[in-house]
Amino acid sequence: MLVSAVLEEFPDVERVEAFTLVDNKAMQRVLAKLGFQKEGKLRKYLVIDGKVSDVFMYSLLRSEYLPLSSSSTVSNVPLLELEGDS
Repeated sequence: MLVSAVLEEFPDVERVEAFTLVDNKAMQRVLAKLGFQKEGKLRKYLVIDGKVSDVFMYSLLRSEYLPLSSSSTVSNVPLLELEGDS
């Protein structure tokens, strides 16, 4: 997982941030399951196809990170696939 790689490779990193559109409920569930905490809403933060959108900001602190056990990880499998990646 990318979070593990960042925290292992860069020991000085204390915080990982993630942003998702307010209406992207699936990504919000993924971030929550990974241990990220919702920090707040950034209003009119992003413009996509000419439409101004709000986003939620999430963060995970190194002290809060609980790596997955080795038995529950699968190597070389992408966590998410973007549209058009197949």
